[in-house]
Amino acid sequence: MKIRFAVVDDAAFLRELLKNIITSAGGVCVGEAENGDEAVALVNNTLPDLVLLDMVMPLRNGIETAKAIKELHPEIKIIGCSTVDQESLVQKAYEAGFDAYIVKPFTKDQVISAIHKVLPHLGESTHGRT
Repeated sequence: MKIRFAVVDDAAFLRELLKNIITSAGGVCVGEAENGDEAVALVNNTLPDLVLLDMVMPLRNGIETAKAIKELHPEIKIIGCSTVDQESLVQKAYEAGFDAYIVKPFTKDQVISAIHKVLPHLGESTHGRT
């Protein structure tokens, strides 16, 4: 899986878990952030193919962060990873630009499946860099 990804979550252990799952499948982590403001700056600087994004974070929540990312980079895919599974909030996440959504706690297979769903080509970075 040759994709460039960023992980955004205020919990360091979850960032590490997601990084390990995706790098073990061949992905390249271009960075991580612990809040929405850091996430937008990271995405602007690294242009990943995929952002794994928590919903509940300091400074900017996942919905606000997704809107900001998609406004500047609509081609970047966003997978929400959150304990929030209320249907109305999940719907708002999709409206904000989320391409897929997985609920914590998640399995490695759920993460990889969500990636295949949003990036079915998985052969190369959409930005031509690995």
